[in-house]
Amino acid sequence: MTAMATLAETTGTAGPRYTRVAIWLHWLIGLAVIANIGLAMLTEGLPRETQRAAMDAHKALGITVLALTVIRIAWRLGHRPPPLPATIGTWQRLLGKVTHFLFYALLILLPLSGWVWMSAAGRPIDFFGLFAVPVIVAPNEGLADVMHDRHEVLGLTMLALAAVHILAALKHQFIDRTGLLGRLNPF
Repeated sequence: MTAMATLAETTGTAGPRYTRVAIWLHWLIGLAVIANIGLAMLTEGLPRETQRAAMDAHKALGITVLALTVIRIAWRLGHRPPPLPATIGTWQRLLGKVTHFLFYALLILLPLSGWVWMSAAGRPIDFFGLFAVPVIVAPNEGLADVMHDRHEVLGLTMLALAAVHILAALKHQFIDRTGLLGRLNPF
């Protein structure tokens, strides 16, 4: 048994932790994504005014996710993540890298597709009543229709990837007992 595996079993952590900034960005982005998926999916069938308010919050939160993701990527470029425990196999390491790459791609493409969609539809995004987010393309009905469809597909992909990510984290923590969650504990 390696020293890191022993540390994981005795302390419930997997050794070195992410930086505090990386940890908080992870949880802020994760919670914002989950909230945004809920806002998009759970407002169907609600009264029009309620649905409009929820979608206004969804759009502003999407822009927030985009900004936080840019900060997270910039932070990540200057700060290496801690090494994984030696008990994690090669295929799981590779799958983890692919999953994280897909997350970063979706965290950029999903809000960006929504922003392009709203701009092309001629509907400005109100950022929590503070300011209007600038449009990034001219109004174009055809582009708006395409981006609406792409945004929905990216959203469903994000939902599936988030579910897999959460299940994998729980598996590593409670079945494999690697203590990986301790590396991201904000407290």
